[in-house]
Amino acid sequence: MKIKFKYSLIFGVLFFNTLSIAAIQSPDKIADSIVKEAIKAVYKDPNKAIELALAVYDDSSYSIQARTNALMVVSTAYTSKRDYKKALDYIIKTNEFSSQIDNRKLQIEILFKSGILYQQLKIYDKAIEYMEEVENRCLNYPDRDLIGGTLASSYLVKGFVYKDNLNCDIAITYFDKGLKEYERLGRYHHNRSIGHYNKGNCQILLSEYAKAKESFNKSRELAKIENASSLVSFAEKGMAEVYTLEGKYQESVLLLQSALEESKNVGDLVLNLGIYKGLFENYLALNNWSEYQNYYELFLKTQLEIKKSERNSVSVSIIENSKNLDNEVETIQSQFKFRIYIITAVVLIFIIVVFFIEIKNNKVIKALQQKIESTQSIKPTIKVK
Repeated sequence: MKIKFKYSLIFGVLFFNTLSIAAIQSPDKIADSIVKEAIKAVYKDPNKAIELALAVYDDSSYSIQARTNALMVVSTAYTSKRDYKKALDYIIKTNEFSSQIDNRKLQIEILFKSGILYQQLKIYDKAIEYMEEVENRCLNYPDRDLIGGTLASSYLVKGFVYKDNLNCDIAITYFDKGLKEYERLGRYHHNRSIGHYNKGNCQILLSEYAKAKESFNKSRELAKIENASSLVSFAEKGMAEVYTLEGKYQESVLLLQSALEESKNVGDLVLNLGIYKGLFENYLALNNWSEYQNYYELFLKTQLEIKKSERNSVSVSIIENSKNLDNEVETIQSQFKFRIYIITAVVLIFIIVVFFIEIKNNKVIKALQQKIESTQSIKPTIKVK
């Protein structure tokens, strides 16, 4: 069975960002409490997370810092729903708010979140560029423990990029690097679950099924600690894929049914698509035609919804690429104009210098000519003795 990675980034590291947000000191304790509650709901019920966070953002009595944190949660929740257009809209708003705040940590997190969206829009060069900048700023941040979660997550995003490009050996290296940093910090269970899940997908591609099972089990274990329904579903779906490859179809069906129940409030179309696909394939192998037909129809219906969503995402991607191209053209034009100005100035200076030299030479020549003429006009006097 061909394994698809469309959900690689999925929750990619969305949540890590939001977790670190909660650590930011906020003068408004009520807003901070609501934002924390929204963070907990991002993977269990993203619509609830959006509702809670927007309540903070829309209340102008809260500080700019609190409202900025809320916007980041909204963007994260929309990303978990794979509505990248709205996620991008809210991260743009977040950037506008953050410009009014002197907070290096928050600025790094927003930079990181922007990089995630580029990765999800499959603008990989831009995503890597953002992650490199995030890593550089993290390594130069005075408190490594305070920014360590962001650093670890930047490694995961690099892993997603390489995984999306089917370079699983390099991807696993970055996943391990990120997981090691998370473990050093002793928290970030959500992110660790994400890292192990994606590592397991790579191990499936490398036909390392025993290792893949270990990764998916670890992913599920960590997800359950945080009661993260979507991550539990992904881990179970991943394990089910291994069982299917091993010919254990009934075990796979049981896990997929469990994953489907866990994800009922999540609203992740790609997750549901993967579950439906696994179910109809396994029921086909078990010669259960009625269940095969049922889940195959659900698969087709969900696939159609995803196509519509992808159309919007492609539109956003084209717009973003167009903006980047326009910026590059503007930069080139600006550099070209500057060079033209420099060249023009140099030419004008050269002409002026030549002009003055010519005037000076003419004066010298004229003076010499006058001197010669004066000398020639003097007649010698002959004395007769």
